[in-house]
Amino acid sequence: MYMKTKQFLAVGALAVLLALPLWSAENWVRYVAQPGGGQVKVEGTSTLHDWSVESKLIGGYIEIDSSFNLDKPQPGKVNARVAVLIPVRQLKSDKTAMDTVMYDSMKEKDHRRIDYRLTEMSLKEAPKASDAPFVFDTKGELIVAGVTNKVQIPVTMVRVGADKLKFTGSIPVKMTSFGIQPPTKLGVFSTGDDVKLSFEWLTAKKEEATK
Repeated sequence: MYMKTKQFLAVGALAVLLALPLWSAENWVRYVAQPGGGQVKVEGTSTLHDWSVESKLIGGYIEIDSSFNLDKPQPGKVNARVAVLIPVRQLKSDKTAMDTVMYDSMKEKDHRRIDYRLTEMSLKEAPKASDAPFVFDTKGELIVAGVTNKVQIPVTMVRVGADKLKFTGSIPVKMTSFGIQPPTKLGVFSTGDDVKLSFEWLTAKKEEATK
């Protein structure tokens, strides 16, 4: 009887230990994108001049495991989930003709948005002061024109007040890596393959729904 009870307790303890990582991973703190609080910019070159397009609409959210203490952060892997979306039609220059060419090149009729999903996030080092930025190394998947590429983006985060987080970062990409042919026009100009994507993204903590 004693041996059976001991075995039962051991099995029960093991089950609890195995469940702990799953339980902790479910305690997410969600921050949602704020309307008008973000900006994404794409910059490139052409044989005529440099160009850029911008959008102030960045949707999505970030969820961070509650075990990550913003007041006393520890360097290392951060358990987080991120989903970002940018409507292609919200990317605009000051030239309507250029925007039309861009939407066609990005196959906007079939792929109406740019998506990003986080796969890994690590804090490089703890901030040295309460108002100092957090610096993360991130890995994720960027989906443009229906093509998914793995990307690595250094991301900086600052706290804005008590319940907001602002993220900034940039990454160089090639149009052709997403199946996009750099636009040309009858030999008059051609667009470079390399572009720079940069962003500012403001999120606010989502309060728990009251019962």
